[in-house]
Amino acid sequence: MAATNVTAKDRERLARARARGQARAQDPSAVVDAQYDAIRDVIDLGFRSGGSMTIPRRIVPGLVDAPASALGLIRVSPAGDALSWPSLDADVYVPGLVERAFGTRLFARATGQRGGRRRSKAKAAAARANGSKGGRPRKRLSA
Repeated sequence: MAATNVTAKDRERLARARARGQARAQDPSAVVDAQYDAIRDVIDLGFRSGGSMTIPRRIVPGLVDAPASALGLIRVSPAGDALSWPSLDADVYVPGLVERAFGTRLFARATGQRGGRRRSKAKAAAARANGSKGGRPRKRLSA
């Protein structure tokens, strides 16, 4: 195997990637447990934050016609954002499943709040430029 030259820039990028991975591993919205309840015909999800959610099987793509015996083994992805049924060759992205269960309006609100908390150099520069123009215009009072 050929030796590779790892530069300081590569080490820096790897350190940032590791930090992002550690932060993602602590994400409270990550699924840590998933079980199929055959009596209620639902999938119970347990989140890292301690919360739980029950999703009816009929709204999960690929599971509507699946036999109940094949739904018992559910694998959760390492990032906690996907569910997999190996025997059915079915994979489901959890944020998409939540959106399907609760509607796009609620999901859009939650993701918008998360996006609004993000900080970047471009966002900071835009806020400074907007602030130098006097900021957000005041609302006019109607008579």
